[in-house]
Amino acid sequence: MSTSVEFITTTKGRPLMILDGFSYIQDRRTDTKTYWRCENHKTFNCHFRIHTCNESVTKTHVKILKQHGDHTASCKRDFIKLSLRKFHEDIADRAKNTQETTDTVLIQCISKLPDSTRIRLPPLDHVKRTILRHREKIDLPQVPNDVDFPTIPGVLQLTKRNDTFLRIDTGPGPDRILIFSSSEQLEILQTSTNFLMDGTFEIVPEIFYQLYVIHAVHREHVIPVAFCLLRRKNMTTYQEMINKILEFAPAWNPQNIMLDFEKAVLNVLSNSFPHVSLSGCYFHLRQSIHRQLQTQGLQKQYEENVDFAHGIHKIAALAFIHPENVINAFTDLSVHQDDTFQIMLDYFEDNYIGRFRANGSRTRPLFPIEYWNVYERTKNQQMRTNNSAEAWNRRIKCVFQCSHPTLWKFIEKIILEEDSNIHTKIVRANAGEPVNKKKKYQYLDQRLFNLVSNPHQNIIDQINAIAHNIIL
Repeated sequence: MSTSVEFITTTKGRPLMILDGFSYIQDRRTDTKTYWRCENHKTFNCHFRIHTCNESVTKTHVKILKQHGDHTASCKRDFIKLSLRKFHEDIADRAKNTQETTDTVLIQCISKLPDSTRIRLPPLDHVKRTILRHREKIDLPQVPNDVDFPTIPGVLQLTKRNDTFLRIDTGPGPDRILIFSSSEQLEILQTSTNFLMDGTFEIVPEIFYQLYVIHAVHREHVIPVAFCLLRRKNMTTYQEMINKILEFAPAWNPQNIMLDFEKAVLNVLSNSFPHVSLSGCYFHLRQSIHRQLQTQGLQKQYEENVDFAHGIHKIAALAFIHPENVINAFTDLSVHQDDTFQIMLDYFEDNYIGRFRANGSRTRPLFPIEYWNVYERTKNQQMRTNNSAEAWNRRIKCVFQCSHPTLWKFIEKIILEEDSNIHTKIVRANAGEPVNKKKKYQYLDQRLFNLVSNPHQNIIDQINAIAHNIIL
């Protein structure tokens, strides 16, 4: 017959069994039995002992083979002391294995305590310092202040599940690259066909320039599958990144990639994967228009003048016009817009349409229409933006809660992110969990789908209707 117990760990790392309000320290262990003695065997000379069977031990139950001796009169049950012990163990566990803030760890752990235990808590500032100490890595070498450090410590090369995480370290030098990907991320990388790519900068250690993240569409979920710490933002660096990924993921063969409007990475991907379909993220298209507004000093006018804002949205609406009609639509829109919009129309023409030549043709724009146009993707109800990647960028900033952490701290956070968020997301996606899309986005998608499926006959009316669904 099994007996209900609890197990915690002492500050020295020894197992502690709690039974009926008393605590027992593991004395010794054989292949078949574990011998426990009362925790107060030295303090109060208590000789009470318990023998348990190893074969029937779970986290909550044991099979007691023998009990002998008696507790001394001074050896009394102290449920508050046990509650405090469990509190401190919970604090240590959450500090080491979650990305929660110090305050969140404290709040979550205190919320489980009865009032009698809360009264005997140490000062909360002391508890916060304990949380921070648990998060310190005492075995790590000095934090590097440049990229010429010899190696990444072994503990930072593995996931929480002791799986290989660091896949590439090109070694000391000005163009050093680090790439992280767990085994399950690697499998998804090599078996998926649709990808999103995006760079982020704020959370990157100062000795690197950017974190370039590759996301895969896996069972309709967007999953980060590779984290690349890069020193530069040029074709040479991106080419080396792709080459290194192909070393540990030779089966990687993307068919569709959505990314931003950075020519260097576009050129590298086109050269590396000749048959890949590259498409610009509509979020980044809107973002580029918005940045140009700010550059031209038109932000205040955009915020305060509804008609002006709607006129800007009409320019962004061109992305939803059939690619074959975009140039004519742009020409008609340019005629209908007044001079207030000329500087923005010129910007869009230079970068996304192509300047009109004297012979009636147009120059090739910086980004061709087929790259940034989302008509087909909207009609086929496919992704138009890498919102999931941008959402991950926002989320990870909240997780880090600082700009430009040390390299060791950065890797620790990414390891926790892989374990607590990405691994969980993969497990749930593999179990068939549906994608949860907010209703407001479902409604917006349906409106845009209706407009491209059944467009207004007049192109300006169509642009105007689409513009009502756009915010920069």
